[in-house]
Amino acid sequence: MNHEPNIYGTDGDASKGAAVYTPLALALYDLAVLRISNSFVWKCSSHVLLDFYNQHVSDKHLDIGVGTGYFLDKCRFPSTAPTIALFDLNPHSLARSAKRLRRYNPSCYLGNALQRVDINMSGFDSISLNYLLHCLPGNLASKSIVFEHVKPLLRDGGVIFGSTILGEGVRHNPLAKQLMKIYNAKGIFSNLSDRPADLEAGLKAHFDEHTIHIAGCVALFSARKRMARTVAGGQKGTW
Repeated sequence: MNHEPNIYGTDGDASKGAAVYTPLALALYDLAVLRISNSFVWKCSSHVLLDFYNQHVSDKHLDIGVGTGYFLDKCRFPSTAPTIALFDLNPHSLARSAKRLRRYNPSCYLGNALQRVDINMSGFDSISLNYLLHCLPGNLASKSIVFEHVKPLLRDGGVIFGSTILGEGVRHNPLAKQLMKIYNAKGIFSNLSDRPADLEAGLKAHFDEHTIHIAGCVALFSARKRMARTVAGGQKGTW
């Protein structure tokens, strides 16, 4: 596992959202979050998120905000030997995910996505940000710096995709409203003002193509980096 210094940096306390994932919490995560909360609280079942992975994941993939590695464990890669990199602020999440995905021998990087994502790999065909943004401090306008940080790691034509729980512009049932208040008060979430329009603005600022689909309280998004092409005179342009 590669370690970067000063990951609990000064650009917002991102460690608050990551610190909740203790070994005990991670042992309960798949049941509590992926089976119960997704279906009954956020109204976006994990089957929907898994289908989204299957639509976008590639044979050279970077996962940022890895959780327990559930979706990479369950999704269908285009081949049996994908290249996988894991990036997270929490060493427990990295360790658990790496163990779960050991058949793929993933590379692991400890770091803060609000800062420059400095790893010794690039040219990814896909990068996922699943359930990451709502855990980061600030609002979607400031969190969108993550798109700027990951874009250089994509190959031309590559795709980023992910999901985030929204605080505004979607309907929350009573349990969702209560959990939102609790999680935001504890610093686990920072998403009370997160709106679909702000997510769209962030994607549009960094990518020419993007999609957003709302499922319950969750926004599922994707964006693609344009293909470079050679134009007259040998200069490079973009599709």
